[in-house]
Amino acid sequence: MKLSYETEQEIISLRRKLHQIPELGFKEHATSKLIVEYLQSNGIEVTSGVAGTGVVGLIRGGSDGKTLLLRADIDALPIEEAVRSEFKSKNPGVMHACGHDIHAAILLGTAKILSEIRGSFAGNIKLVFQPAEESDGGAEPMIAGGVMENPAIDGAVAYHVAPLPVGQIEVQPGAVTAAPDYFIIHIRGKGGHGSAPEDCVNPVIIAALVTKRLSEIKTETPSVVSVCSIVGGTCENVIPDSALIKGTVRSVDEETRQYLYNTVKNITEEESEKAGGKADIQYNFRYPAVINDEDFAKAFAASAAKVIGQENVVRVEKRSMVGDDFSYFSQLVPSCYARLGIGIGNMLHSSNFNPDERGIAIGIRVLCKFVLDYLNTTNAIGK
Repeated sequence: MKLSYETEQEIISLRRKLHQIPELGFKEHATSKLIVEYLQSNGIEVTSGVAGTGVVGLIRGGSDGKTLLLRADIDALPIEEAVRSEFKSKNPGVMHACGHDIHAAILLGTAKILSEIRGSFAGNIKLVFQPAEESDGGAEPMIAGGVMENPAIDGAVAYHVAPLPVGQIEVQPGAVTAAPDYFIIHIRGKGGHGSAPEDCVNPVIIAALVTKRLSEIKTETPSVVSVCSIVGGTCENVIPDSALIKGTVRSVDEETRQYLYNTVKNITEEESEKAGGKADIQYNFRYPAVINDEDFAKAFAASAAKVIGQENVVRVEKRSMVGDDFSYFSQLVPSCYARLGIGIGNMLHSSNFNPDERGIAIGIRVLCKFVLDYLNTTNAIGK
C-alpha cells in the first residue's frame, strides 16, 4: 500500500492539530468536531455523539461482505506538557501523553486512503473514534450505543503506540494487556500522643505491614500488585486515627484476577484485626484484559510483514501490564491489538512524551494492507 508524500504530510499536520487541543475523557468536543469534519470532507458517512463525544465513520465497499471495525481512542491525560514545539498543547494541564492523537491520525489517514478505493473491495469498514479510554472507559457506552451493529461487526483492530524502534510493530496472540483493577484501603486505628504508642492502635504501622505483604504476592500467571500511595498522619508526634492506601492490581486471566482480589482483602483484614484496627476496602474491578484472537493476530502479522518485513514484526518477552478497554470489543469479535513503534525511550504518560511521527505512515500502510487482505480473503470465501 503506497502513501504519497502529500498525504503523509497532511496527516502529520492533522495529528499536530489534534495534539494542540487535547481533551479529557467525555470532554473531547473540539477533537470530535475536527474528526467529523475530516471524515465528511472525504465523503465518509458519519455518526457523531455516540457515547457523548464518540464518532463513527462508515466506508461501504463496492459489494456486500464482512465488516471490520478499526478503533482509535481520542482522549488525553491531565498532564502539563514539558515538550517545547510549535504544536504544543494549548490546553493548560492537559496533554496527549499516551499517543491518542497518533492513533486518531492513523485512523483518519487510513479512512482517507480506503475511501478513495472503496469500489475495489467488498464489505465495510467501520471507523470508531472512542472517548475516555484513560478514565471511565468509552468502549462499553459505544457498544451500548450500537457501534457493533448496522452493519454487524466481524472483527476489530486497534493500535497503541509503544517505545519500540520506528518501523517495528509488536503483534502476538493471547493476552496483550492486563485487567487494570484498583483499590483504596481505609485503615482505622486509635490515635493519640506519639509518646504513648501503647495506648494507641497505629494505622500507619498497619499500613506498612499491609504494604509489605501486598508487595510479596506471587502468582503463576503474570500479575502486578503495586501500592502507589500511603497517606496517614499530619505531624511528627501525633499518631493518627486512620491511614489510606491506594494501589493497582494487574492480571491477565479471570482466575488470577479473583485470587488477587481475595488475597488483597484477606491480607488487609488480617493485619488490621491482628493490631486491633479495622479496614474498609474499596476494590474497583475495571475492564478485563485484551485477548488477541490467535488466527486474527497471525493474519495481521502476515499483512504487516508484507509492508515492513518479517524481521520488524516482533513479539516481546516481557508482557505489558497496562490496561485498555478495547477488551470489550475483543470479547465480542475476533480482534487484534498491535503496538506500533514510535521510538525507543518514548515512555507513555510522561510530560516529555514526544513520539516519532514517522510511525504514522507505517501505521497507515500496515492497517490499510490488513484491511484489504482481510476483506478480500474473507469475502472471497463467503460471509
